Amino acid sequence: MKRILCYGDSNTWGTIPDGSCRHCDLNDAYPTILQRLLSKEEFTVICEGMPSRTTNQDDIKFPKGNRNGLLFYPQCVVSHDPLDYIVLFLGSNDLKAKFNRNTEDIVKTLENDYIKFTKEQLASELTKTPKFIVICPSIVEEGKFEGFEGAYEKSAKFDSEYSQMAQNNDCLYVSNEGFVCGDDGIHLVKETHELIANRLYRLIKNDLKES
Repeated sequence: MKRILCYGDSNTWGTIPDGSCRHCDLNDAYPTILQRLLSKEEFTVICEGMPSRTTNQDDIKFPKGNRNGLLFYPQCVVSHDPLDYIVLFLGSNDLKAKFNRNTEDIVKTLENDYIKFTKEQLASELTKTPKFIVICPSIVEEGKFEGFEGAYEKSAKFDSEYSQMAQNNDCLYVSNEGFVCGDDGIHLVKETHELIANRLYRLIKNDLKES
């Protein structure tokens, strides 16, 4: 049994663009689609998404708590051990204007505090060291989602920065090419969830063939 952890924000949790409910309820979020594509007898896909989750920025939303993804990440990985793959899909919420972060800051956090931390420190607590798959966040459309002023220019650099980081750290990579957001400019439409799931499916299957 291969185990895959999908760790991300609202686009992993499954928020539909108008915010009224979850794609997951309709079986249309990418982790659920990926599970359908992979044999249930051979793979378990674990969805660990949370709306507003950042890479490492404190964003406290009472009463649901801090959305800093780094606070929960180590416990999450250990609790789901053993894992064969960790899918990281984070970075969009770090572009909120109040955090004043650039693309390089976000990518360095994913590289150092998630990927290298897992391989170099957390691995001693794990049954095996999981392989990483990095999904590049979509380009944030300007002026559609409150609090994301200036995010378009920064998110336009995501693909080049994320792909280089993934290559440098021996991670599998899913480009944001073809990603489409809904009317709010940040949450992915159903068709994009299908696209992501199919790209993940091909990556995982090819990786297992080569290993």
